[in-house]
Amino acid sequence: MLLVSSSVYAHQPVMDMAPRWSEGYGFQTRIEQFDAKTTTWVEGVYTFKPSVRLTFKLPQTGGEMGDLILGLPLKKYTNDGPKTSNWGITPSVKLPTGHEGDWDLGLSVSYSSETPSFYQLYDLYAWEDRVGLDINAGFAFPGKGNGMFALWDVSALASDEGDRIQTGPVFVYFKENVMFRAEYKALVYERDSNWSGSYFSVAVGIVY
Repeated sequence: MLLVSSSVYAHQPVMDMAPRWSEGYGFQTRIEQFDAKTTTWVEGVYTFKPSVRLTFKLPQTGGEMGDLILGLPLKKYTNDGPKTSNWGITPSVKLPTGHEGDWDLGLSVSYSSETPSFYQLYDLYAWEDRVGLDINAGFAFPGKGNGMFALWDVSALASDEGDRIQTGPVFVYFKENVMFRAEYKALVYERDSNWSGSYFSVAVGIVY
């Protein structure tokens, strides 16, 4: 289970950023290339209200469906003029829907904030014998009905099966209710994880 990206455990659709209104919903498709494998994810979110959400993540690799992950992000928002921030806690469960799948439980604690010029996200998570931290931070460039983010990502994972640290740039663009995200991460540290090469992903999402 170590040879999966941090997006399995951290991050929530859509792009960690939307929707932010009651009875909103959205979907995203994400394609990852890592460890000589390509994985396609179909993910979605429904917001009962901004502070209570339900998410799902379903992967497919090599034509085979993987294990379905359900999450319940709970958030506490604070608005201070042009700045908005939130603390979040997300209990998750992995269902054995894939070939030789198994059950697993996870928990994530996160903090994010955004101003018209700066965005940051910190996500600390734990699944079975794995503990990880994912950080996104960088500049925001808002427009009228659109905008973009130029971020830097640091992903660290510690496990009984090995450790690794990856880092690299993230680009996010949105126009009205459509979002696009691309990221690349290089492996800068590895211990007994059998991970090889870099990580690249692209994602497209839509929210209503």
